[in-house]
Amino acid sequence: MHKNNSLFEWVAMGMYAALIILAITFIHIPMPSAISKSFVHPGNALVVLGVLLMGEKRGTLAAVAGLFLYDVLNGYASVAIFTVLENLVVIAVVSLLFRKVFHSELTIGRLATIGIVAGVTKVIVIFIKYTFRQVLLGNSLAAAMAIAATGMPASLFTAAVTAVLVTLLYYPMKKVVDRYPALAA
Repeated sequence: MHKNNSLFEWVAMGMYAALIILAITFIHIPMPSAISKSFVHPGNALVVLGVLLMGEKRGTLAAVAGLFLYDVLNGYASVAIFTVLENLVVIAVVSLLFRKVFHSELTIGRLATIGIVAGVTKVIVIFIKYTFRQVLLGNSLAAAMAIAATGMPASLFTAAVTAVLVTLLYYPMKKVVDRYPALAA
């Protein structure tokens, strides 16, 4: 790869990470939760779109950098690694679905499916995380699951936002990426 293309890729990944940070910072709706400072945001959709548009390696690197930096810069440093791990699970599921089931070919219906699967995966991972945390705090499994459920409204709404935004934003964002071949997956 030409040195200038490599630099351009790094700059593009940095800009995409910044887009994620800005989107979560300025577009979020706080949600009530007994166990977390939850809010609905477009960050998960941008994670999925980054992987679909920039490829698994570059999209993953840009997405996790953006999420990690958002957490560190906004008072969530203690959970930043968990945010990254949650999203690595989502990225793995999305990548598997995209490559193995859809054979890297997208339609509106497939984009919607990817968005829904990404959202549901994130909800499941967060529920497991909240439940595990409550068990570690000494609660029974049943109590831990009940407590974990109180933290789920924001995750459920964010899952819906993810499904909608992945479907709506993919093609407009693809037009931008297609203008710069070094960005394309």
